Amino acid sequence: MIKVLLNNKKLQIFKATMLAFFYFLQMLINLPKMLVLSWNNMATVPTKSTGSLRITTISEKLPELWQTPKDVLQGERLVNISLCHVAARQADNDNKMSFLWKLYNEKTELLERRSGASCSQVFSLDPKVIYTHKITVQLTMASSDMEDAEYYTEIIEKSSKIDKVYWLASVGDSFSSGQGNPDIPVTRGKAAKWLDETCYRSSKSFPYQVFRKMTNKSSALSFFACSGATVDAGILSKNGQLDRLEKVMKLRDDPPDVLLLTIGGNDIGFTDIISMMQQGSSLEQSFDMRFFYVSHQIDRVATKIQELKIPRVILITYYDVTKNEHGVVDASCGLFGQVSLSNLQQAEKKILRRLNQLLIKKAKKYGWITVDTTEMFRRNGLCSNHGSLIRSRNESLTLQGNEYGSFHPNEEAHRKISEMVLKVLENV
Repeated sequence: MIKVLLNNKKLQIFKATMLAFFYFLQMLINLPKMLVLSWNNMATVPTKSTGSLRITTISEKLPELWQTPKDVLQGERLVNISLCHVAARQADNDNKMSFLWKLYNEKTELLERRSGASCSQVFSLDPKVIYTHKITVQLTMASSDMEDAEYYTEIIEKSSKIDKVYWLASVGDSFSSGQGNPDIPVTRGKAAKWLDETCYRSSKSFPYQVFRKMTNKSSALSFFACSGATVDAGILSKNGQLDRLEKVMKLRDDPPDVLLLTIGGNDIGFTDIISMMQQGSSLEQSFDMRFFYVSHQIDRVATKIQELKIPRVILITYYDVTKNEHGVVDASCGLFGQVSLSNLQQAEKKILRRLNQLLIKKAKKYGWITVDTTEMFRRNGLCSNHGSLIRSRNESLTLQGNEYGSFHPNEEAHRKISEMVLKVLENV
C-alpha cells in the first residue's frame, strides 16, 4: 500500500514537472511575438494626437501688388508639413515607414492626397484664404522580417491656421504715390520708368517701402494712390481707389489689415495756390469755404472706410516745403520762382498748418492713427542748407523729364516716412 502511494506521488510530481516544462517551452516559442507586441505598445503614439505636426511657411509666390482680383488669384504659399521628428523617435532598422497625407479645407473637403516614404511634404496653399485647413497623416510601421506584420497607425490632426498674408493698402494723392521719384530716372534720352506711369506710382514711395521692409511678415500691397487724385475724382469716384479696393476685398472676403491714407491736399487746391503765389497774387483772402469743403470730403471718405470695415487707418500729415535749416519760412534761395516771402508765410500759416490741424482732428474723431511729419520737415524745406527733403523744379526735370515732381518729398523723405509708419505698425 505504501509502495503504491509513493508511486502515485512520483507520478504527480512528474506530471507537474512536465506541465511546467511545456509551459516554459511555450513561453520560449512565443517570446519573440511577446517582445514585438510589448515594444510596439510602448512606441506607438496614441491615435488622433494633436500638436505633433510641424508646419512652416518656406516661401511665398505672391504678385508684388494686389491691384485687381486677378492678382490675388495668381498667388500661392508653399508650406512644409513635417512628421520627421516623430518618425525619428520610432525609427528602427527592422522597420519600414510609410505615410499617407490628406489635406482638407475648412469644409472638411479633401483637397489633396499623397502617400510615400517621405516624412515631410510641401503643399501649395491659396494665400487669399485665412487658413483653416486640416492635415491628417497616417504613419504605418511594419517589421520587414515578419510575414504576418502588424501595423500600428497614428492619425495626427492639426487645424493648420497659418499666419495670413498681412495686407496693406494705399489710398491718396501724389504724396503717397511717390511723385518726383521715378523708379528709373530719365537716362540717355529714355523716359523715366514708374510702377504706374499714369499715376506716377513709384517703388520709392513710402507705402511701397513699408511693404518691402516688412520682412517678418508675409505681406501684400494694394497701391491705389494716384497723383492728382481728389475725393470726387479718384478716391470715391466710380472705379476709383476705394471702389477698386472693395473689389479685391470681395474676393478675399476680408478687409486690408492697414490702410495708408493721404487726403485733402488736392481738395484744398495746393496746385492752384502754388500757381497763384508764383503769379504774385495775394493770399490774404479767406480760405474758410475751402476748409469747410475739405472737412466734408474727409467725412465722406471716413464713412466709406467704416462701411468697408477696415480695422486700422494710418493718416499721414502733409509735408512742409517752406522752412530752412533754422526752421524759419524762407523764400530766398530762388527755388520758389516768383513766390514772395509774405505769400509763402501766409501759405504755411493759413493753409498747410491749418490743413494738418484739420487732419489730426479728423483722425482723432474716426479713430485713425496719425503719422505727423511736422518735425521731420521743420528744418528740411526747399531752401534748407542742411539737406532738403523736397524736390526742386530742376531736380524734377532731370529725374522724370517734367516739372510735375516739383515741391514733392524726395526719396530720402519717403524713406524716413516709411520708417515712421513701420514704428507705428510695430506698436500696434
